[in-house]
Amino acid sequence: MMLVETQRKTITVGIVEPQEATQYAISMLLNGQPDSEVVGIESDGEVGMRMLTEKRPRIAIVEIDLEGRSGFELAGDLAMRQRETKVIFYSGSMPDIYIEQAIRSKAAGYVLKTDSLANLLAAVQTVSKGGTFYSQEIRERISIDPVTGNTQVQFESRLTQLSDRQLEVLRNLAYGMSVKDVSRRMHISVKSVDSHKYRIMQSLGIHDRVDLARYAIREGLVCP
Repeated sequence: MMLVETQRKTITVGIVEPQEATQYAISMLLNGQPDSEVVGIESDGEVGMRMLTEKRPRIAIVEIDLEGRSGFELAGDLAMRQRETKVIFYSGSMPDIYIEQAIRSKAAGYVLKTDSLANLLAAVQTVSKGGTFYSQEIRERISIDPVTGNTQVQFESRLTQLSDRQLEVLRNLAYGMSVKDVSRRMHISVKSVDSHKYRIMQSLGIHDRVDLARYAIREGLVCP
């Protein structure tokens, strides 16, 4: 009897995505490829980080908007602690500050959910070979130095003064969450949220929460 040799799955992928339908679509896409395999799926940022640390996949497909910790914080931690895992952000949003944060967190890709799944597959294949991949709409808003390869957003926002955690606090507050709600969502103390809120307002020169929300909307950090 002749044995048929199956191709080894060389591209291992972890998914951190809150929507079950999106988890399913990505899993079906990648597990259907001869060289890729999804090794873990989580919906929460904290739990997702533990999964990625345990499974150590080559690629992590990460939504930006997560409970526990944002996708940007997760990517930044991986860049410091687990460099063999490359992050591809998969999001429906792309304000300039998000693109700036993606670059700052050393992400290898940023794909929009409005793109076809074929684009996400192309990103996984490209990043697995050591490259970087950005959706076309994002490429139009960044510049890449041909000599150094350094990437930057063409138009900087005042929000770049803020840390990833401060930006997450600001975004949640701008959506109308109370300090206690933000504390529960981000798994940090109420005192920490208050401290971040104070520093955010100080950095931006804003002294009213309504004006803070309006500013976040104007900058594209949240949808009106």
